[in-house]
Amino acid sequence: MVAESEPIGIVGLGLVGRAVARRLLAAGYPVFGYDIDETACAAARETGVDVLPDAQAVARQAKTILLSLLTSENRRELMWGKQAMADALQPGALILDAITGRPEDIEEDAQRLAKEGVKLVDVCLSGSSQVIGDGHALALIGDKEEDADYANLLEVFSKAQYYFGAPGQGNRVKLIVNLVFGLNRLVLAEALGLAEHAGFDLGDILEVLRAGDTYSTVMDAKGPKMVSGIYEPPVARLAQHAKDVHLILEFARQVGAAVPVSETHANLIDALVRDGWGDFDNAAVFEAYRL
Repeated sequence: MVAESEPIGIVGLGLVGRAVARRLLAAGYPVFGYDIDETACAAARETGVDVLPDAQAVARQAKTILLSLLTSENRRELMWGKQAMADALQPGALILDAITGRPEDIEEDAQRLAKEGVKLVDVCLSGSSQVIGDGHALALIGDKEEDADYANLLEVFSKAQYYFGAPGQGNRVKLIVNLVFGLNRLVLAEALGLAEHAGFDLGDILEVLRAGDTYSTVMDAKGPKMVSGIYEPPVARLAQHAKDVHLILEFARQVGAAVPVSETHANLIDALVRDGWGDFDNAAVFEAYRL
């Protein structure tokens, strides 16, 4: 069990990192953080995070550290590159990794860190930064439930926790979940694109879709953004989902699964990222269908 007086470190103070930090601070945990981006650091300071000058400083302050980075490569650079955070980790440290990355990478990195007495666990959070901030995310965990002496910490920022036995498995389940999230958005965007081309009022069509068996929560979260064409501020960026879709395709190839719709999805959002929509909310997938 992670006591409420125990300091928690967060490396990566973007949308997700700050959402987790706010939940932890509200629950009484001291939070130390670091990000390479000063804008993210400034925003984190405003929430009450004690922002430190580098990742090693976080490792010296906190034995339990959450990583909220973009890719597996970012984690490896953090641990063994210029930041060399692995050199400063305390004996018995616990790293909770919220990265949606390549499952094989976290398997390898967990083995490498275990030799130094450090436990690395993929704790993938299903939900946008807004969902996480509301405490409604799901935690998809690459560990055995009986070994999760940190479970009470996860309950602070997730409504349910699912354990899948070993490092990498949380990442694999997250890719399956993100496939559904992404295609739900894509279907809504395509339907609204058809409605727009046919001359219908998009607000009216969204109301109809919400009212019947076609309803999905993506209509509440993303529908108004698509109808208005306003994708800022983002709660989950389109470029990040583009990265996830390519990981989904790689995973599917490894296991021999057919994912033709996801292949089409990847082509659409790659084009949008090239056109400058990557930093906008992922509802901007609608721009592929606009008049």
